[in-house]
Amino acid sequence: MPNTSIPATGKGLPNTTRRALLWGLAATSTAAAVAVAPDAHGANVVRAPSHACDQAENPELISAYDKFYDACAELKEAQDAFEWLADEWRHQWPLAPEELLLNANAQENRHSTAAAERDIIGRFLLRDTNTVTKRLSREFRGQTRQTCFTLLTSEKARELLDRWERHAPKGRTEKSLARNVAFREEAIKKCTRDIGLAERYEAQTARLRTISGVDAAQARVRDVSTRMRKAADEVSRCDARTMTGLGMKADALTVTASELMKLTESDGTPLGQFARLVKSVAEVAGRASV
Repeated sequence: MPNTSIPATGKGLPNTTRRALLWGLAATSTAAAVAVAPDAHGANVVRAPSHACDQAENPELISAYDKFYDACAELKEAQDAFEWLADEWRHQWPLAPEELLLNANAQENRHSTAAAERDIIGRFLLRDTNTVTKRLSREFRGQTRQTCFTLLTSEKARELLDRWERHAPKGRTEKSLARNVAFREEAIKKCTRDIGLAERYEAQTARLRTISGVDAAQARVRDVSTRMRKAADEVSRCDARTMTGLGMKADALTVTASELMKLTESDGTPLGQFARLVKSVAEVAGRASV
């Protein structure tokens, strides 16, 4: 733990190792900061780190933090195992047929991410654009080296087929009617082809997901993440009695609220002030533990 008066946690790991795991999991910066407090004469002086040797930390907080750390370590292990699957199956994971590619830059459009092409663990799959000649113009390929596409699924292709089959061509003249009839027939052929392509692609990816065990690995990450958040909540509900204890509570919040803290840390709002306070407490407590 962060000071010598409190039993070590994390299976006896050094405090620096524990903090590296927690802060790495939160993916937050650890820029150095100093706590400044006015002295009796009103001048600003750097406050010396307190090791809280004169007061024992709350044992309930220590126990809760142990559980939180163990959950974080297990989550990191589960995440590493999950991401390893992407490398292990990268060369067997198929690209969707070009006929199924729809809009480019799906990774940047939050409205199209659900149908985006992804790798075996669900990350956006970025294609080299120089191979996508049917869907992309030469100018786009020259300006954009890689992009992610939304995909036409077999379900959507069947919906399109149903619409075209129910569509009654019209035309003011015999020639325009014939042209619209031919257009409908061509659209039906295309939808039928796309259904077959999509079904084969979806069957292939489903098979690889099954034999790779990726769904079980993803479920493990989800379950451990839930347990970690519950452990962090338990830490937050325990009273802290020392700077070390405050550091424990700040560590837990740094991990669980990492995304919010990234977004608000530079804000001039109360949320920004809160994020900076949490970061400072964690850093000062960390320095006090060395």
